[in-house]
Amino acid sequence: MISRRQLLRSSLTVCSCATCGVLEIGALAYSARADSPTAIKGIGYDLWFIGAQRETIMNGKLAAALDLRTLASRPHLYGIGPIEQLRGEVTIANSRPALARVASDGTVKVTPSFETGVPFFVWAEVPLWHQVPIPAGVRSFEELESFVPKAAAAAGLDADKPLPFLVDGRERLIEFHIVNRIGDGPHNMEMHKKIQVPFELEKAEATIVGFHSTKHRGTFTPGDSNIHVHFQTPDNMKSGHIQKLQLGGDAVLSLPVSTA
Repeated sequence: MISRRQLLRSSLTVCSCATCGVLEIGALAYSARADSPTAIKGIGYDLWFIGAQRETIMNGKLAAALDLRTLASRPHLYGIGPIEQLRGEVTIANSRPALARVASDGTVKVTPSFETGVPFFVWAEVPLWHQVPIPAGVRSFEELESFVPKAAAAAGLDADKPLPFLVDGRERLIEFHIVNRIGDGPHNMEMHKKIQVPFELEKAEATIVGFHSTKHRGTFTPGDSNIHVHFQTPDNMKSGHIQKLQLGGDAVLSLPVSTA
């Protein structure tokens, strides 16, 4: 019997049309599941998303909609989302994956691998980045959420389109969680809050991988925010979904280069 994972992986390699060739998505993908990736062409980047956060959290769609191994060879890749069945978090920064899970002793365990599936995911290929100074008045999560579209518009990008961005630096505080669903019982919003295991890092070097959109709340950004952000430490030993943030004084925003 062919497993769901094998089916999802093989579904990304059968079509030779131009659109599907770019995404590596074939006809079998459409018959294998109701959802399929949506592609968005931005200035200086290509972005895709699949599944929806609300469907996973509210309606219990926890199975893999995408096998991450199909993205393993993609260059300049950045992506975020949860591990299938909500048993961890995925962060990809410049094609380096981090699968963050809660270890049996309650600590963060990161595996540098594409060997998993995701129920919803957003990812982009960004060949070149342009650094933008972050003003001293922008330090919190909420302030970053407001600053990103303004900086994007000033850099010649379309802030009305979904947009990938990075923040690099030594951050004062990163409060993050890793989802750690145990067992196979029904899932809903109440259960989702209970499976979020909190952690924090102080004065930590990190690359923050983020996506901004004003139109995709509950799809690939949280229902109450226009940004969804994860992070990786330089040694790839810590990673997860950022809830609260205090940026350091050296933090720098990176946006896709708007001109060739």
